[in-house]
Amino acid sequence: MASTSSTGTIKPKLYLLQYDYVANVIEKRKPYREAHLAHMGKQVEKGNVVLGGAFDNPPAGGLIILRNLSIDDIEQIAQQDPYVTNGIVTKYTIKPYMAVVGDTLLSNDLIKI
Repeated sequence: MASTSSTGTIKPKLYLLQYDYVANVIEKRKPYREAHLAHMGKQVEKGNVVLGGAFDNPPAGGLIILRNLSIDDIEQIAQQDPYVTNGIVTKYTIKPYMAVVGDTLLSNDLIKI
């Protein structure tokens, strides 16, 4: 059964952090890439990142799926990301992700309805 809040809405178990990138990101991100990957790597080690990477070819943005965090936690992670602090990310959004199907490795992250 899905977990619900006091208002009766379903509490998400996952969140999407979506980044929009500057034009020519492949070249512009080079000085910050190692620091960005280390920053996100810390969240992987803590068990907070399920999956992350760029989308489109060439990349137009990035998408990171996070768990076990509040919106405020995710906001802080984004604000400390070298891609954000150095202008590689032009905009980011945080959205609840109501995953209901997935691999058995993700069974604890899925909403059971």
